[in-house]
Formats: sequence, structure tokens, C-alpha cells
Amino acid sequence: MKFTGERFIPDMLDNHELEVEHMQRYMSVLPVIKDKVVLDAACGEGYGSSMMAEYADRVYGIDSSEEVIEHATSKYSRGNLFFQTASIEAIPLADNSVDVVVSFETIEHVKQDIQHTFLTEVKRVLKEDGVFIISTPDKRVYSDIPGYKNEFHVREFYQDEFESFLKRYFPVVDLYYQGFQVHPVITAPNTAELTVLQTQEKQIKEAKYMIAVCSHDTHLNRSVNLGTAILDPEQNYEKLTSRIVSLQDEVEERNHHLHYLDNEIAIRDQQIASLVEKAEHDRLTSQALLKSYEEQIEKYKDGKIQLETELHNKRGHIELLLEQERILHNITGSWEWRLVKKFHKIRDRFFPRGTKRRLFTKLALKTIKNPRLMIGRINSHNLKVFLRHLKTNEITMLENKVQNQITMYSPSERPEVKLIEPVDVQEKIILPKLDHPLVSIVIPVYNKWEYTYSCLRSILEHTQNVAYEVILADDMSSDETVNAASIVENMKIVRDGVNRGFLLNCNNAAKYASGTYLLFLNNDTNVQPDWLKYLVDLIERDETIGMVGSKLIYGDGRLQEAGGIIWNDASGWNYGRLDDPEKPEYNYVKEVDYISGASIMIRTSLWSEIGGFDERYVPAYYEDSDLAFEVRKRGYKVVYQPKSVVVHFEGVSHGTDTNSGIKSYQVRNKEEFVEKWKEVLENRHFPNAEHVFWARDRSRDKKTIVVIDHYVPQYDKDAGSRTTYQYLKLFVEMGLNVKFIGDNFYKDERYCSKLEQLGIEVLYGDWYLRQYKEWIKTHGQKIDYVYLNRPHISIKYIDFIKKHTNARILYYGHDLHYLRESREYELTKNPALLASSHEWKKIEHELIEKADVIYYPSYVEINEVKKYFPHSHAKAIPAYIFDQKKVEATGFEQRKHLLFVGGFGHKPNIDAVLWFVKEIFPLIVAKIPDIIFYVVGSNPPPEIQGLQSSNIKVTGFVTDEELEHYYHKCRVVVVPLRYGAGVKGKVVEAIYYQIPIVTTSIGAEGLPDAEQVLTIEDDVAKFAEAVVRIYDDALWYQEMLKRTKSYIQENFSSETVIGVISDDIKP
Repeated sequence: MKFTGERFIPDMLDNHELEVEHMQRYMSVLPVIKDKVVLDAACGEGYGSSMMAEYADRVYGIDSSEEVIEHATSKYSRGNLFFQTASIEAIPLADNSVDVVVSFETIEHVKQDIQHTFLTEVKRVLKEDGVFIISTPDKRVYSDIPGYKNEFHVREFYQDEFESFLKRYFPVVDLYYQGFQVHPVITAPNTAELTVLQTQEKQIKEAKYMIAVCSHDTHLNRSVNLGTAILDPEQNYEKLTSRIVSLQDEVEERNHHLHYLDNEIAIRDQQIASLVEKAEHDRLTSQALLKSYEEQIEKYKDGKIQLETELHNKRGHIELLLEQERILHNITGSWEWRLVKKFHKIRDRFFPRGTKRRLFTKLALKTIKNPRLMIGRINSHNLKVFLRHLKTNEITMLENKVQNQITMYSPSERPEVKLIEPVDVQEKIILPKLDHPLVSIVIPVYNKWEYTYSCLRSILEHTQNVAYEVILADDMSSDETVNAASIVENMKIVRDGVNRGFLLNCNNAAKYASGTYLLFLNNDTNVQPDWLKYLVDLIERDETIGMVGSKLIYGDGRLQEAGGIIWNDASGWNYGRLDDPEKPEYNYVKEVDYISGASIMIRTSLWSEIGGFDERYVPAYYEDSDLAFEVRKRGYKVVYQPKSVVVHFEGVSHGTDTNSGIKSYQVRNKEEFVEKWKEVLENRHFPNAEHVFWARDRSRDKKTIVVIDHYVPQYDKDAGSRTTYQYLKLFVEMGLNVKFIGDNFYKDERYCSKLEQLGIEVLYGDWYLRQYKEWIKTHGQKIDYVYLNRPHISIKYIDFIKKHTNARILYYGHDLHYLRESREYELTKNPALLASSHEWKKIEHELIEKADVIYYPSYVEINEVKKYFPHSHAKAIPAYIFDQKKVEATGFEQRKHLLFVGGFGHKPNIDAVLWFVKEIFPLIVAKIPDIIFYVVGSNPPPEIQGLQSSNIKVTGFVTDEELEHYYHKCRVVVVPLRYGAGVKGKVVEAIYYQIPIVTTSIGAEGLPDAEQVLTIEDDVAKFAEAVVRIYDDALWYQEMLKRTKSYIQENFSSETVIGVISDDIKP
């Protein structure tokens, strides 16, 4: 093997300095590697590996040169020495398998990215207590000072660079320095003995080479000392090193004998102490067991009560279900049911599904049943939309759309008020018994036992899934309340012979609370189902909330209060009093000035910090308002929760006459309140009855944005709705006051409630359907931004908004409809699509001209817009926003089958699935016979449902949780779109779930650097080949895990979105 200058070869170069440098490095580590498993990375000719093999347990030498490895294998042969051709980028050893990794004069020979990969691989193969020893020339001494350039070096390090580089991977790094030093020596001709007269006190830091010892533990590095010197030319250092190692063996042998003797002594000592120790151990064990058994008994008692309560509830549910089953059985077995089935059969024969005959017949029948609703929806706009869909859509899809529209305009029902009217107020009540309640419910009482009993019964029946205790604060009642302990089990009763009055009674009873949250509840109340769960859910999801309160209603169902407003004269409004509690303005989570004390919950720690109700308001009134102000003073929010509903029989507690009784203190305490909070009232509260729009939800310091879309976003059914929903969430997180208008004004309870719980006011119902223009005109000067979605919706609103508000109008088109329909025309040659495309183009261009800011999901649409409107303020914004939650990717081997996701209200999805199943899927099945294609999405039409087979599963609509399950179980996502426009939600979502994707150029459209995370094929055969190839490629799957995570963060995070829109929308 020839010497090229790149690798050192012993005995082949007359350069004593070079030889000493190389040999000294390996000699210095011999004490370190004794009896260890060692990796010599870039071992070269193998001389160093061979030296280490004399002392180590096993040595693995790897090098990228086959010639070098062949030479090493033939020259150095040991049973514990193994050579292998391999790159330092992919070390062929198992994780955590090596004690010491040695790499001398290697890292400067490779590029920067390989240097980092090498260090990552070293960390992988090293054991937790392993050591990494690495050397490299100091660039300043080796290259800069002499002006020397080594042709084999790719990237050298300065000292601080080298140390910083290593510390990215190892927390503990110690540097040594290697070089030749001049020493004066006196020698005798007949002896080699030398005496060191003076040692070097300072480390030599101007040496040519740096050697680093790296580990995860300071103690490991302290056990390593590479400081050595070679003073004689006869290589006595090697002999001394061997002697040191042999002396270490002798010391170890003697230490072993001493250890044996110490063990013998310890055994004797242990025998002496064992009986005493065993007795003490047995005593402590018995005590611990006894305590454990006592705790378990208490735990089982609590569990038994909970299970009994749950069993009681389950039995009730079972009875209800059995009753429903009996009713259903009677219906299905009746002659009427058989008649209905015959009617349906005849109907389907004369009016088949998917025909215009059936559509128009259904419309006629609905008009006869509800002429006012149907005729009210007839206008030029709706007729144009209907006719356009009639020409271009499948009839089944059009029928579904019409049905949805009609259903959405149907009036919603008011929830039933559940009142407890007990016949026997002495019937036993058994409350849950818990040692560690989450909520302590304090009920202050003075007589009125029949109300207290009804309240307690409502708590028992309507409080589920929350651990609570009840504390009855009895202010020395004289009626049946005195017997409460014999009627109600597991309730704390605070009654100590002192009549304190309402406020002091509450403060005193709160001392007995053990819950994380403290809830004050009037005794003249009936709580409604899940009232407490909604309060707890709200306060626990936002640590900035200090106090929450319920919606209060009267027994007849009218609203008593949806949060309170305090004006600057300290007078208050029970907002919404005597109105319909189901109106939108009373049903979104919001900050409020105060919440009536009939049902308020505060963090117990905050209550203690404040010191309870301020005693200046004794005996009662204004204490709840004052508490709210104290909460805000400490940086917390006071928030109204509309889903927590409590019926309050107002006046039972204190009456209603302010001229007599305890109610008379209301006037006096108002003056106390004004005196205490005068500055806050003057600076932060409006004059009486002014600016109610801001006062009702404390939004005076927030910008208001009104978002308009076709309906409340059904975020788990279609991609466009998901986009709208995610941006609504983002606007809330940005601190905006968000209002939402769905063009159909329908309260879709599931989705509407989701927005309201985010703090978004959703305008719904018949009044807003008819009066939304009046609402916009009334509040127009308080609206800062209007965010319009979709062309067919936006065109209805834009002129009116521009006329009656000063709002900045932002238009988000989702995609360019005219571009999508023109592409479909290219496929189908349907002239109706071409006409429809021209109509869309006219509408979309009008909106672009009139809006202040134009958003589309990609630069494909923006470039198209700029062709016609070069000076427009048009931007591409991410279509989807994904949070930072960690997606736990399922292992490759646990995944199988293919997945398509997409709602079938979108025609391109129907075409995509049909094309894939007809043209591509048979080619895949030929290669992978047992593969299954899952088609997941809402509203699949008959032609999609008809694809169902052993290899194809059509699921229809699935929940978000179920969809996530499909993403975790399938191996490849396919998105075979042939037309459409804009960024595709199904593609971005699949990227988020870190799953390989095969799509077309249409599916990848609008995504920056799409080829990083997508396999893009438009040809049928190539599409199928790509799926088959990726399906069995575990390495590609691992690669996708890395790429997709960073791709989502860079392109679809909330930070990315805010960076784009921050100049347009300022909170």
C-alpha cells in the first residue's frame, strides 16, 4: 500500500516527528480503553486499532477505503479486532454498544454537514457512560501561521470553533494540546536514566494539534488523563506505557484482595446488626402496611359511593333506552310502518333518486308545508345560484345542498328548564363523599329550607364528572334547616351559634373549603345539567381567568343576567334581563365587569390572596362586584360562561325592596363601592347606558373584526370550513373582538357552540336574518375589520359594508372559482362550465377591485390576480394553521393500506376518486393484492358509495378523532386531483400527520417547495408505480417524518400567518 500523504503508514516515511505524533495519540489512550469495547473511526492502515486491541476487550476499525481495510485485515490479525469498510456517516454498529470512540485526524477531511452527521452517529453508538476522544489540527497554528495548505483537508477548526462544535453534542468537553516542545537534557553515555528537575506548570496551548475528551458526565472526563510526553528517541515511552498498564493490573489484583478482606469484615458486621435491622424493618413494614390498608379502605369507600351514584345514573339511562327501544319496536311492527315502507317504494319508482323530478317534487312539497320559509328564500341571487348548480352539479349533490339550506333556516328550539319541585323535603339526599374535591360549593342559608332542599337535589341530579363537596353555611336558621344533617349525607354544615349576616357567613364558611376552586351558590337556585363542568372546563383551560360565573335565568325561562355591566357611576346592569336567553349576544364566553354572586366560582388561592369578600359591605350587596374588581386588580380576568345555566328565584334570599330589610344596604354600599374604586370607574367604565357594544364584553381596548362566511364552519367536514375556523381561532388569540356572520344565520349547535366557547359572538336566528343590515349600521363605527369569505357570499355584503362602516375590508377567496371551473371544462367540455367560469370571473374581479386587501392561499392565485390587477394589495396566506402539538407518528410496520380524505360536496374530489379507482388502483392491486383503499369524507354520492368492495372501503363522514386514527394506521395518502385551484387542505393535513403522499401537479399546486414533502405524478402508470415503491420503503417513511415536521412549522404555523397579515390586521 503506497503512502499518498492522506494517511500515516508506519515504516514507510522517514519523518520521525509525524510518526511520534500519530503513535503518541494512540499510546495516550491505552489506559483509557483497557477492557473496553472501542470504535476506531477512520482507522486508516490499522496500526492504531491493532495497538488498542492489545488492551481492549474488542476493537472495531472502520474506514471508507476498501484498499485500506483489505490491507489492515491482512496485516493485523487478532481475535478481538474487526475491520470493516464503512462511512463515518453511517456507522455499522448498534445503538449504545460502544464504550470508547476514538477518531484521530479525521474530521478535518470531510464537509460540514458530514461533520455533524458523524457526531450524531457517535452519540448514537456510545453507551450512556461512554467517552469520545477526537483530535484535529488547530487551524491557526497548523495552517494560518506557517501559511500552509493541506490539500486533503476540507474544513479545519480554530480552537474556539472546535470546542463550540463538540459542545453541541456533548455537555462536557476537555481539551488537550499536542506538539513538539524544546527541553534541555543532560545525558550520560552509560545510562538512559533522567531526572526531571522542573515540570511545566502551564498547559501548552500553542500546539499544532487539539485532542478533545467528550462525555455526558464531568466525573467520566476526570477519570481520563491524556497528558503525556515522549523524551527519548528509543521509544521508551511505549515500554513505560506497557509497564503502567501492567502495574494497573497488579494494583487491580491487590485491590481485589483488599476488597475481599473488606467484604469478610463487612459480613461479620452485618451478622451482628442483622437481627436488630430485621426487627426494625418488620416494625416499619407493619406500620406501612397498616397505613396502606387504611388508605385503601377509605379509597374503596369513596369509590363505592361514586360507583353507586354512577350505577344509579346508568340504570336511569338504561330504562330510558329500553323505553325508546320498546317505542321503536312498536312503530316498526305497526301497519302504519309497513304502509310507509310501501309508500317509499312507490315514491322511489316514480321519483328516483338523483333525478330532477325528485328534486322539484321535494321543493313543491316543502313550499306547501312552509310557504313563508320557502318563498322568503326566493330572490334573484338564490335563483341564479340554483340554476348554475342545476346545469353543472350532479342532482344528488344539488338536492343535498338545498336540503341543508332549508334545514338551516328552521327555527331552533329553546332548551327545557329543569326545575326540582320536591314533594317531600325530608327525603334522604346522599351526596358524593370525596377526600379531595376539585370544587367546594358554599351555599349560604338562613331559613327557606324548601328552596335549599330543591337546590341540593338539583346539584345531585345535574352535577356529573366533577369532584365536588357541598358546604352548607347555616347562619343560625330556625326552620327545618336545623335538621339538615339528618336529611343530607356527606355535606359539611357550618353552624356555630353566631348569626353573622350574608357576607360574613360566606367568609366564615369558605375557611372549611378544601377544593381547588371555591363556588358560591345561592340557596334559591336550581342548577341545570352540566352547569359545574362548563365552569371548570373554562377556568382550567385558561390560567389567566380568576373567576367565572353562570348564566342566570328565571323559572319561566326568561333571562335574568348574562354577566353584569358596571357604569362609571357604579350603577349596574344585569345584561339581558327579561330577554330571550338563547339570543346570540348572551351565548358566547366573554369578559364581564362582574357576575352576580348567585353562582360564581373563584380560584381558592386567589380568594385567600384577596382575603374574601370585603367586610366594608357587611351585611350584603356590592360584595360580588367588588370581588370582580379585586380579581382584575391582580391581573386575572372575570369571565361569563353561558353554558353553565342556573335558575335563580331572585328576591327569595334578600327580597326586592331597597327601602327595607337587608336590601336597604344596597344603596349605602354603592357609595362605599364608588369611594373604593373611584379612579377605576372614571378611567375604565363608560357613562350609564353608553357604548353597550363594548361594555357588555369589556372590548373597548380591542379592535373588532366581523368574519362572514356561508355558514358556521363545519371544520371537520370540508377544507374551506377548516380554514375559516382556524383563522377565527387565530383572530381570538391575536386579541381581537371577533364576531361571526353565517350567511344562512342558522345555529348549527355543535359548531356554533365551539365558536362561542372561543369567545366569538355568532349572529344567528330569524331576527338577524332579517335585521343584520340594521345591526351593521348600528355598530358600523365600532367595526374595524371585515373579513369576507368566498365570492358568492362576499358579493352580497361588500357594497353595504363599504357604505355603512369605515372598516378595512379583507377578502379571502379560498380559491379562484373561475380558474377551477375552466379547468373542469378542459376535462369535460361541458359548455355550462365555461359559461359558469365567465360568471365567476366577473364576480371575483369585482370583489378584487372593491376589497382593501385580497388574500388567496397560494401564489398561483396571486399571480393570476396580478395579471389583471397589478396594483392590487393581494397576498398569499397559509390556507391552514397547525398548532405545535406533537404528532406521535405510528411505526412503519404498524401501518397498512391507502387513504383518501375529502368532502364530496366538492366535485373535484368525486372525479379524483373515480379516476383513481378506474385507472390507477387496479395497477396497485396487481402488485399488492391485499391492499385496501379507504375513502374518507362526508356526503359521498351514490357513484362513490357504489365503489365499496373488499379492497375499497367508503366510510362517509368521520369525526376528527376517527380521521386521526386513519392517518395513524394507513401507510400512504393519495390525492389524485385532476382539476381544482388553490392549496388543497387534504394535502396540507396529510403533511401535518407526517405520512407519505402521492399526488398530482394539481394536488401540489400552490405549495412552496412541494417536492420536498410530496411525490408528484400526473401519469397513470407513474402514479401507480410511485405508490407501490413508497408503500414498501421504510427509509422513505423515516425521511418524511423529518421533512414534514419542519415544513409545517415553516409554512403553516400561526407565527407564519401572523407574519403575513400583521400589516393588514393590527389588534
